[in-house]
Amino acid sequence: MRTFLAFVAQSLLETPEAVQIQEVRRGPVVKYIMKVPPAEMGRLIGRDGHLAEAIRQVLRAVAPSHRKVDLRIEPLV
Repeated sequence: MRTFLAFVAQSLLETPEAVQIQEVRRGPVVKYIMKVPPAEMGRLIGRDGHLAEAIRQVLRAVAPSHRKVDLRIEPLV
């Protein structure tokens, strides 16, 4: 799934090399934290957050049934 998130960042952002993807596992929960440049957050979140929610839905659909997947998008500091 990390590869999928990198592909999405590469497709949507002007500077995909600046994106950092962190994976945090706690039991059945896997949380992905994408850190993107502040100027490009809007491209990844989309209007009213629709694009970010669509990415989350794809992650949940691909995840095994015993896992819960979450995605957070944060500004790169």
